[in-house]
Amino acid sequence: MTEELAALEVRRALPHTWGAFFGRFGRLQPIQILAIPLILRGRNAIICSPTASGKTEAVVAPVAELLLREPPSGLGAIYISPTRALLNDLYHRLVGPLSTVGLSLAVKTAERRMFNPLRPQTFLLATPESLDSLVCRSPHALAQARFLILDEIHLLDGTYRGDQLRLLTKRISHLSKLQPRCYALSATLADVRETASRYFADFEVLALPGARELEYALFPSVTLALAEARRRRLQKILVFCNRRKEVEDLITECRRLWPQDHLVAHHGKLSKPIREAAEQFMRESKWGLCIATMTLEIGIDIGEIDLVILYGAPWSVSSLLQRVGRGNRRKGRTLAFGVYRSPAERIQFEEMFELAKGGVVERTAYTPDLSVVVQQVFSCLYEHRTGIDREFLFQLFSGFCSPAVVDRLLYHLESLGYVELRRSKWFASPKVIEMGERGTVHSNIPETRDYRVLDETTGVTLGEISTAFVEGVFRIAGKAWRVVRIEGSRIYVRPASGGEVARFAPAAPQAAFSKLLPPELQ
Repeated sequence: MTEELAALEVRRALPHTWGAFFGRFGRLQPIQILAIPLILRGRNAIICSPTASGKTEAVVAPVAELLLREPPSGLGAIYISPTRALLNDLYHRLVGPLSTVGLSLAVKTAERRMFNPLRPQTFLLATPESLDSLVCRSPHALAQARFLILDEIHLLDGTYRGDQLRLLTKRISHLSKLQPRCYALSATLADVRETASRYFADFEVLALPGARELEYALFPSVTLALAEARRRRLQKILVFCNRRKEVEDLITECRRLWPQDHLVAHHGKLSKPIREAAEQFMRESKWGLCIATMTLEIGIDIGEIDLVILYGAPWSVSSLLQRVGRGNRRKGRTLAFGVYRSPAERIQFEEMFELAKGGVVERTAYTPDLSVVVQQVFSCLYEHRTGIDREFLFQLFSGFCSPAVVDRLLYHLESLGYVELRRSKWFASPKVIEMGERGTVHSNIPETRDYRVLDETTGVTLGEISTAFVEGVFRIAGKAWRVVRIEGSRIYVRPASGGEVARFAPAAPQAAFSKLLPPELQ
């Protein structure tokens, strides 16, 4: 069957949703032609194709079609993504098409609590942590769940957040009166089948190789990289840094090289309004320079980007592909510059770019994070106040860890006063119930003490900095600020002409509940 004929068949198979999702495009992407018929047949699938290839619509459109054929009485589809920023972007992207066909959409995160468990919307966008909260607090809302969509799975898999999601999919399967269909989406995976097998069984693999040619150049400084960009008349540039401190350092340096009113910063410690203003500027401006961390590595809409510059080698080839894939999304060729800080880093860049050009992604050994067992035990016991027998937990953690490990952890947690064994059932102690009331049982992300930074003159929140900041003058949002006073967890500042850079504390290397593991399992 030719591609044109296959596309026509897909269009006929989407009588309710074609116009809303694809009418303005006029044609389907290859991954959509492959995925939509398979999803309409009710098959599980992992879908791996390049950035900006239309994976989201490839899943959401047929799922919406199936929900319209058999309308659920409540929540029908759950779309899980790793970051709140991406979920907010997805909401703006999907709310129009879904509302056009009569389906409701909500976001559930710490910042946005749109979801109503008593009158559930049809589609829900959530992070793994907010999904955990829903499973614990409103399990009845999941009774009609028919579809689970796991977005950007490569960013979660192999981490404690991915392991939490892995176990949550099992809990949802038990709670739903239906057997939910599962779909995982990714742009870069070393072993597609192995990854999918951790989250669901009996699935199809739909994987398309990267179709865009990759051109790259390496420079010893940002100054030379931007000079080459100007020579090529490239107008919109996205610079990726590996650390927030590098963003703040680099944006100050770039003020000498780029007009200030066309220069923005984006990282996780900036306030939400400042991040959104940077995104809007890059979306709407014809030319500009944005310096960011991995907060812009995935799907947030910032318009068409002419060039991606990598300031320092990324952590992996997968990350490199994800970052350079943000540029030239409408073209068949991707252009990227690398800025190296040493001869060794230049060699590293060359090796990574050549692997990326060949479509090679490094493999990493997978080991379950046992801190997730602690987190899920707390989560389950908070959900089931009447207690849980050990067989329930053995079944939940089957394939994740052995019954002997589960028993060892339970008795260790009992010795610490977190769980109680009564009449052959395990119960949450008051300590865990209190954690549940505060919401801390749902997240395994380690807490860091941060200070909220406010402009004393305007009262505007600029963002947050970690406790390891320099009193006096520091930079945030690309500007220098002087500390006026510190009140509790708030720092009041005024503009300064320059000074030292805030030393952002590195993220804790271990998950939050790692400290509750017995010594031999840490």
